Amino acid sequence: MLHVGNATSNAFGGLLAYAVASIHSSNGWHGWRWIFVIEGLITIAVTLACWPFMNDWPATAKWLKPNGKAILDERIRMDGIIGRMDVLDRKAIIRCLTDWKIYLSSFIIVGIISSVYSCTLFAPTIIKALKPDYSPKQIQSLVIPIFIAASVTTLALAYISDKLKHRAGFALTGCFIAIIGYIILLNQKHVSVNALYGALYLIASGSFAALPGAWILLLNNVSGSYKTAFAIGMEIGLGNGGGFVASLSFQAKGDGFYQTGFRTTFSLMCMATGFICLYVVGLWYENKQKRTGKRDHLLDEEGDNLGDAHPQFIYTY
Repeated sequence: MLHVGNATSNAFGGLLAYAVASIHSSNGWHGWRWIFVIEGLITIAVTLACWPFMNDWPATAKWLKPNGKAILDERIRMDGIIGRMDVLDRKAIIRCLTDWKIYLSSFIIVGIISSVYSCTLFAPTIIKALKPDYSPKQIQSLVIPIFIAASVTTLALAYISDKLKHRAGFALTGCFIAIIGYIILLNQKHVSVNALYGALYLIASGSFAALPGAWILLLNNVSGSYKTAFAIGMEIGLGNGGGFVASLSFQAKGDGFYQTGFRTTFSLMCMATGFICLYVVGLWYENKQKRTGKRDHLLDEEGDNLGDAHPQFIYTY
């Protein structure tokens, strides 16, 4: 839902900002100031409205029946038995710092999020280049359906992924959809303007849909409070570096219709696709090692502070 909300906010945020920017008040405030005031107040109001519905634990959830609370409490308790990392000793720190899953996942997020940022930041600019005679309001009206399509695609793939208990395949599906869009844009001399505009739908839908699946691939496969906290921080921190790449790649200086930007984000999306495949192979290999008893010696060496390296912790993808 976080990523669906992100896509939806991109759909209407630009149009709202354009409408607010045209406000002329008697107190001398320019439109850009009112953008911060109005959008900030909306954020505060929604936050306060959602606060009563947020719960820390199943026991505090008023909308759960007693048997539902008991089931969730038992599931949380069982999850904590295998894969604990409650002591931050030297071996635990080394295990966190040397986990290949964290770094490979971070590069996957870099590849996907560069495409997400390119859509978020440059969709109006790209459409303006396609439709130079259109007004800003018309440009924003063409941006809205792109991100609505991205929201629907993200929600649909996430729902199916949750039902099937499978992540990697749907993350790859999103990557392939975005790659098709980039191929169309890179062959811009041979396709119509409408086809180029349609390619933006593919890129936005594929990129936004791939991100939650790729993100959760790491969270499902790390365990222990310290390991999980470190993994989340590294994945988000390093992964958002893709935003720098996107912001610096789309330059309109003499390279045609943003060829450098499209080539860069296309290459990064291909990188993410390959790394997802490599990630799945790595998880499969580790599961095989655990099932054949080749990781059992870790219990004798480090006890029950292994996190997801515990021989009984099975990776999912």
